[in-house]
Amino acid sequence: MAYGLEEGVHRFYARLSGQSPDGETRDLFEKLAKAEVQHKERLWEEYRAVVEGPVTRESFEAGIVAETMEGGRTADQVLAQYPAWISDPRESLQLAMSLETDALDLYLRMAQKSRNEEAKGVFYRLAEEEKTHLRWLGEFLRGKLRPG
Repeated sequence: MAYGLEEGVHRFYARLSGQSPDGETRDLFEKLAKAEVQHKERLWEEYRAVVEGPVTRESFEAGIVAETMEGGRTADQVLAQYPAWISDPRESLQLAMSLETDALDLYLRMAQKSRNEEAKGVFYRLAEEEKTHLRWLGEFLRGKLRPG
């Protein structure tokens, strides 16, 4: 589930990066999209470490719903419903903060429910990285998009 959500959010950030009218905002979304790819890599490595027998990445990914984000909608569905999230940097950054908050909450819940100490550690580390993404977004919003 975590891998699929990371892919969904990666696609969302990649789409925002490709369509943002503001260069600095575009760069931030590109940075966030790359971070989601790194999360997927970590999750794949952790999965390989615990699964018994050989498994290919292709077979692993075939069983994942990779287009949905938290809330069960795709990036295309979300952006079609709210086109201002592409054209208005403030709106897109606030949405990104919401997504990162949801991911942070998800990883904390997964860590708390996990009985496996290694998995618990992975989820806590991913939660810490989500906090970093929230900090990037907050700093960007405060520095670039001051009211007035």
